[in-house]
Amino acid sequence: MSKELIRAVVQAREEETQLNEVKQDALQAWGDANRELLEFCQEAKTKREKAEEALREAGLKEYEVTKDKHPIPGTEIKVSVKLVYEPETALAWAIEHKQAVRPASLNAKEFEAIVKAMAEKPDFVTMKEEAKATLASDMAAVLEGVGE
Repeated sequence: MSKELIRAVVQAREEETQLNEVKQDALQAWGDANRELLEFCQEAKTKREKAEEALREAGLKEYEVTKDKHPIPGTEIKVSVKLVYEPETALAWAIEHKQAVRPASLNAKEFEAIVKAMAEKPDFVTMKEEAKATLASDMAAVLEGVGE
């Protein structure tokens, strides 16, 4: 009985290995035959990434001036608060207050949650707003709604 089960596993593994080899060969052949298409796809991806980054940067620049969180159609500015502190000072504080500490290290996520919830922050912590631009997923629809 167990010998049959072992044989079944051996056969199944051999079959899977053979099929994966055939698949890998087919993928390699397809890649070789379509090298130019793959290069065009990579170029298109790079072009899209640069265009999106330029739009995000333009949105952030406009936000800095106007504080409008929708500065350009299809863009949205999301502002989050980031805590700025020296980790060593935070660790000393956490040990003193018996919070957000794991043996010999600071649990930064837990520490930041505690500090964000405090009405009065420790002197060594400052709050810094960070703006991030996001883009609509359907920019074509946005473009249709924008006048020239």
